[in-house]
Amino acid sequence: MIGLYEGSAVIVQARLNSKRLFRKALLDLGGKPILYRVLNAMRELPAEHFILACDVNSKKEFKPIADILGYTCVEGPEDDVLKRFCNAIEFINSSAGNKKIKMVVRVTADNPFLFVQAASSSMRRYYELGEPDYFTYTGLPVGSGIEILKADTLLQRGKLSADSYEREHVGPSIYRHSDIYRCVREAAPSNWYFPNVHTTIDTADDYEKAKQMIKYLKLHKKEEPFLPNDIINAADFVNRLVVFCPSVIAGRGSGHLRRVCDIMTSLSGKVRCLVYIPEKDAPNFSKQILSTIPYDIITREIPEHAALVVLDRFRTSSEEMTKFRQCGPVTVIDEGGSGRSMADFILDILPSLNTGNQNECDVEKRANIFSPAFIPLPLKRKKITVKDFSLIGKRIHLNPQKTKVLVVCGGENSYRMALPSAKVLASLNFDVTAVDINLTFEDIKKCEGKIKTHSQIENLRERLYEWDLVVTHYGFTAFEALAAGCYVLLVSPTEYHYKLGLSAGFTTMPPGIPSASGFASAFSRGIKTPSIITPESKPKFLPQLIENLSYGRKYCCPICGEEESGNDFPKETTNSYEITARTPDRTVARCNKCGMYYLSFIISKPKKYTKSYFFDEYKAQYGKTYLEDFESIRRQGLRRMEIIDKLYIDIFYKKRTYNIFDNGKKLLDIGCAYGPFISAAKYSLWQAVGTDISEAAVEYVKNTLKLPAFVSAFPALPSSFEFFYKKRITGSGYDRISVPIENGTFAAVTMWFVIEHFQDLDSVLKRVNSLLMPGGIFAFSTPNLSGVTGKFSPEKFFAQSPTDHYSIWDSVTVKSQLERYGFKILKTVSIGHHPERFKLFFPLKKNGILWRIVSSISKIFKLGDSMEIYAMKQGTLEDL
Repeated sequence: MIGLYEGSAVIVQARLNSKRLFRKALLDLGGKPILYRVLNAMRELPAEHFILACDVNSKKEFKPIADILGYTCVEGPEDDVLKRFCNAIEFINSSAGNKKIKMVVRVTADNPFLFVQAASSSMRRYYELGEPDYFTYTGLPVGSGIEILKADTLLQRGKLSADSYEREHVGPSIYRHSDIYRCVREAAPSNWYFPNVHTTIDTADDYEKAKQMIKYLKLHKKEEPFLPNDIINAADFVNRLVVFCPSVIAGRGSGHLRRVCDIMTSLSGKVRCLVYIPEKDAPNFSKQILSTIPYDIITREIPEHAALVVLDRFRTSSEEMTKFRQCGPVTVIDEGGSGRSMADFILDILPSLNTGNQNECDVEKRANIFSPAFIPLPLKRKKITVKDFSLIGKRIHLNPQKTKVLVVCGGENSYRMALPSAKVLASLNFDVTAVDINLTFEDIKKCEGKIKTHSQIENLRERLYEWDLVVTHYGFTAFEALAAGCYVLLVSPTEYHYKLGLSAGFTTMPPGIPSASGFASAFSRGIKTPSIITPESKPKFLPQLIENLSYGRKYCCPICGEEESGNDFPKETTNSYEITARTPDRTVARCNKCGMYYLSFIISKPKKYTKSYFFDEYKAQYGKTYLEDFESIRRQGLRRMEIIDKLYIDIFYKKRTYNIFDNGKKLLDIGCAYGPFISAAKYSLWQAVGTDISEAAVEYVKNTLKLPAFVSAFPALPSSFEFFYKKRITGSGYDRISVPIENGTFAAVTMWFVIEHFQDLDSVLKRVNSLLMPGGIFAFSTPNLSGVTGKFSPEKFFAQSPTDHYSIWDSVTVKSQLERYGFKILKTVSIGHHPERFKLFFPLKKNGILWRIVSSISKIFKLGDSMEIYAMKQGTLEDL
């Protein structure tokens, strides 16, 4: 090990005079300075020399820490970091005899959460590649990048570079000159690839998050140096903030706040939560409920950014919704305000007036999920017989002398209906218990001997089964009582409550305090028991749904994008999109500018394209693994190559005697997977190169198919990659060549069922254009919204679309979308024809006469559920 890393040095750069967070290197982080944590973690690397390169003014305070951890402290100019590194190398070289520095591991002191394992792997990879001038892994968390630099090259750049940016950031002094120096950038292995995670400390907000991460790691008893997975989990906990905004306005009841507090209590330790309570003089009932949660998770201001904002506010206006959306993706619960349609995700738990008319209301107002089972249902319930079940949905006549009645009109009882209603029922000889938070001593005295009174009953939900009939208004208690096995009669504080009760199927009294004759009339007609919730109903766990939603991501149009809001989520402009579908795990939108359909919100976590994606997941969908399907896919590739060949000949040879842009038949297959298409391209005599984000797939292409391929996260590409191939003449040993990836050199770029996986199509399409020579062919396949399923069953099409399909292409709009990027469509092929998906009045027998007729119709009218697009890059005068 020491022999392999002989001449290696870890150089950590640090200074006190940080521009954005003064003296951050010495700020306390879990009982130790940030600088100490960085230096201590890097001691795990198998290097010979450990150096702290600081400026003159910082050395006095930094040196004691460096000495403790065995670092040599070398000073240099504050703003010329490149000079500091050169000073460090020269200092060691002048005093270490033959043990001179050959390789430098560059580390910044503002990230105490560096991936030590990635740094160690970078050192090893540097030597495997034959000691290039520059090496780094791309895709590590922001601020976690470790650069490996050749010491002699660094000293050379110290003399030659006059660029202030290069001298401040060191690495650019080499990789900006890749025409002179050998620079290698490789995508980090998938278990370290987290380009969207930010772990460096640049600002006060970063520092606060870092303190939370250390708390989390200590709480979970993680040992230093922290493992990458532990760091990512800690960052996820800190960044995945859920902000709850319940209604605490007098007159709207206590149910909203109680529900939110119950959810936060259940999520404690799993998800970081805050509750936004803006009203300083909130009703008394809210103060009592809020006392059940920690005080430090109550906030008076909406945070700048949250992973999820949950509104349980009864009614939210469009103006209010706009404000909440600036914080993060918004989920609304039982929302009845004008801002409902603007929510990213709509959850209806209580039936509303529109519940039975979901198909008639605007798509944007429909609920993603409707289920009363998300009400926290009681565990204790009456034992229900077969006879009792037969009475559900029918009217029941009750005997007052044998019926125990509970009257409770919400925790707030703002309409003062509980006690008056209880008195009327007592006059009808019912055994009545009343719960009224506003009870006075005089009320209790007057009710003595007639009505049992309580200002509150602890854990009422689990005691409801003790009564036969529950009288309440429309709300949570009504449904809880149904689950407990009670009969329910609703009173109505307002006309709206009255309509809600009737709509849900309850026996409901008209608005106001019912009279004795009114109650008597209702009892004589019989009490109807709705079937929407029964004692056999199984509850769904609302906290789990909220936790799942916290992993959700909000997206803007992948082509147009939108102006950034300063946070990690997109900000839409007014009327920039319209909601076209809401399903239980996603919301789909259509861009009003370019017509692209896209996932505007998706719950599932981003997919990782590991080996299991091509084997387990692929087999679950298609009945065989990707490799088992290899030959079938390769045959499709040969058919596609025939089309590309014909177009290539037409573009480059038929239309002119000589084409100045023809530079050979070079093809780049993006998302090549295990290589069936580049295998077909090679068979068709093209110089095919493949790239994929999956390491396992690329290794298969290189080692099994013996074809050139490299790992990348397109549109990020290396300037070149190394390909090892067996010597042809001797048949033994291997040669290595450097394959360049240069703009304007490819005759074709292909993506087969890949383009829909990109979140940022704008960057992707621009990169494809730059890679192609003028006249070059861009060919891709993707699902087609104008196929039979999308045309006749769009809701089904959107719901069944994979969760990693961020864009949904349509043959109707693809022409104008590609023209924006300088492409002209030459040919469209309709594929994926499914006769069984046509809505017919008769069954189809597979491969029967009718089946073949419908299949022919599908092909004639291009109703396949997928399509292949073959487009040409149009040249400009700049290409000459």
